[in-house]
Amino acid sequence: MTEQVLPAEPLTGAPSHSETVDGTIETRNPFATAGYRNWWAASVVAGTGVGIQAVTVPLFIRDRVPDDARPIAIAAALICQTLPGAALALFGGVVADRVERRRILVRTYSVAAAVSLAYVALAGMDAGCIWPVFFLAAIVGGAGAFTNPARASMMPQILKPAQLQNGVILGTMAFMATLQFGGPTLGGFLADGPGLTFAFGAEVVMLAAAAFLFSRIATDAPVPTGRNVRADLVEGLRYVRRSPQLTGVLALGTVPGVFLMGPFSVTVVIFVEDVLKESDKFVGILWGCFGAGIVFGSMLMTVIRLRRRGLLLCSSVLFGGFFMMLYGLSSSLPVNMIMLFVSGVLGPAIFINFAMALLQENTERAMMGRVMSMYSLAFTASTPVGYAQAGLMASAFGPQTTVVVSAIIAMVIGVAAMLFLRPVTKLR
Repeated sequence: MTEQVLPAEPLTGAPSHSETVDGTIETRNPFATAGYRNWWAASVVAGTGVGIQAVTVPLFIRDRVPDDARPIAIAAALICQTLPGAALALFGGVVADRVERRRILVRTYSVAAAVSLAYVALAGMDAGCIWPVFFLAAIVGGAGAFTNPARASMMPQILKPAQLQNGVILGTMAFMATLQFGGPTLGGFLADGPGLTFAFGAEVVMLAAAAFLFSRIATDAPVPTGRNVRADLVEGLRYVRRSPQLTGVLALGTVPGVFLMGPFSVTVVIFVEDVLKESDKFVGILWGCFGAGIVFGSMLMTVIRLRRRGLLLCSSVLFGGFFMMLYGLSSSLPVNMIMLFVSGVLGPAIFINFAMALLQENTERAMMGRVMSMYSLAFTASTPVGYAQAGLMASAFGPQTTVVVSAIIAMVIGVAAMLFLRPVTKLR
């Protein structure tokens, strides 16, 4: 017998408590739960460590390859990091439903910290070769296949149904703020100041701290299904296939990686150097502007009543792409910063929060790890495509054309989803 995760009330500026059917008062504030406070702090630290790496690894590669090889080399490293995660994502979801989530997170973040130690050694020795980066990136990507579904699927275990959407938004805000804003900004300043070795060292500290903090969170013991791993995986796939709502949200999850995040990640280092003619710290600052938009948009959703969440999910692909296109068209640093901020507000802030909430509200708890792994797969399988097409396009046409063309394609898909993806647009 499985337990259904009941839909949470939309997060609004309404009172932070709700009345249950028996007349008792139930808080919507997730921070009232000690487990969530620990989970939130651990997510902040983990996001910071991973966010630093988003800047340090491309900078390490850029300084060691010829100018005309930079896009392909950076894209190759990013692909090496995402492909193992894509290959193992569904298996990671099955493991998340079979093994205590806390144990998974402690081990995977410990592996990530050990990999960052290797980066410290490479940077400290001023190694001229880049081939070790591809192997290290693959190890991190493989660990991420288990980290992402385990971390995301912990929330229904530590929160009550009325707290779930608030927990999703505040948790996403914390993780994405550090992943896209705090971590990259810190990484850019550390690389531009004390140097790459120091920046990689900061990664080690953050990722090791994340492993320790996750070890302090109590989670439910998994309930044995009596089936083997393959049978559990097949059951999860059939479960999603029977739900057009879940299938639609997961399909939309492939768009940002291919046409928005992939092109931006590959081109931002080159954009700063070749188009803006600025120093390395502005790589982190541009990442930070994008992440700040995600944080600000998430904060807005805590005070504004938003209905038709499915329709807004589809529209976020359109509007996120529109302002990413304007970023690509501009060669003015202030304009670029503003466009990335607005793109973060109207794109990822809405998409990530609502996609996570809608999936968790409409999924049985026993299936949560497998469904969240499919959401992770939707992104991790699509981003290598985004990296590859962006690397090839940027080599031929430059970073600006790459970003603009990709963003226009995302806008077209967003409009089509708003018009025709009815199972998703009907979700409240």
